Amino acid sequence: MPVSEKDLLPIGYLSKAHGIRGELVFVPTTEFSDLVQGTLFLRHRSGGAIRSLSLLRKRTHHGSLLLSFADVTTRNDAEALRSHTVFVSRQDVPLEDGEIFLHDLPGLRVYTVNEKGAESELGMLEDVSAPAGQILWTIRTPDGKEILFPAVDDFVLSIDLDTKRARIAPPPGLLDIFLNE
Repeated sequence: MPVSEKDLLPIGYLSKAHGIRGELVFVPTTEFSDLVQGTLFLRHRSGGAIRSLSLLRKRTHHGSLLLSFADVTTRNDAEALRSHTVFVSRQDVPLEDGEIFLHDLPGLRVYTVNEKGAESELGMLEDVSAPAGQILWTIRTPDGKEILFPAVDDFVLSIDLDTKRARIAPPPGLLDIFLNE
């Protein structure tokens, strides 16, 4: 049965071949890279079909994590997997109650809540990144302005994946930086 990307979480990518026996350098992009085991799912960054591969071995070499897969035994085989995103099954990733995957946030409508509790739609959450450990949302307003919003607990009031809504209470002046350009 084919696997759907919505059932998977990206955890890193394969950057280059290493050596002549089919090993690849894995670059983690999440804290879930310890889940690199068993069956992994790969898709080229430019798109295409998702394929599953069985991990044979992983080892550290000069600070890099090297992966070996079944049926990938030569450098040419490994080169064919360069620039592939590595996914794991969502069901293999443990979440605590109330936790959500950052990967699920893009597409949410973002609403500001003022001190009286009134809501106003701000825009669409387009992207989530975590530079230097700080979660940063990229929000696009209806008129096309881009807002970079620090998604800290004090500013994010609620996230509801069922209704595709996020409610925020930014500190005074933060949004003015982006909206008054």
